[in-house]
Amino acid sequence: MIIPHNFLNAEVIKFDVTGFKRNIYSYRQVCEAMGHKNLLIVEPKNIMHMDCMGEIVNIKEFCLKENPSKNFLRGYINEKMNEVVCTRGKSAFLSIACDKRDKVYCKDPKLGCNKLNKVYAASHVLGYHTFLEKDVDNVLNCFFQVAAPKKEPVRRFVIPGEEPPVIEPDLFGVKKVEKSNTQYLGIP
Repeated sequence: MIIPHNFLNAEVIKFDVTGFKRNIYSYRQVCEAMGHKNLLIVEPKNIMHMDCMGEIVNIKEFCLKENPSKNFLRGYINEKMNEVVCTRGKSAFLSIACDKRDKVYCKDPKLGCNKLNKVYAASHVLGYHTFLEKDVDNVLNCFFQVAAPKKEPVRRFVIPGEEPPVIEPDLFGVKKVEKSNTQYLGIP
């Protein structure tokens, strides 16, 4: 899936990442790692795709192949430095301005953050989002985090002849004692 170039150029006000890590690769390294040889011409097609002698390479797929990680944020081409950048992090906070070009993401903030999630924090999930209305430009904030692993419920096997424990706390956490039990315990 090719993402429109203007989608990646949303007016980013802030992009903060916790646990930030970055790997940098040359264009040739990317093409060779993806199985392309005899590279005379290697050039970026757009910010997310590399042209390796007519074969298109998805930068996200390259980054995930080089270092599979649940912390993967995004991969992109930095044309100014002639390099490919793969970034990772534990969580990310993205804030964009909702100007005329980016209003599509702000009409439905949750949907907008989910679309931005695919580009800015691919292996993360949307934790929360906020939409702030301001005088000049409205602001959309998205917080992405690594998906929590699904926990299996803890199960305790009951030994034959044993009854499972029953907890019946009252409002104050004190178990009420019935009158018949007090006689058995020797309490008058």
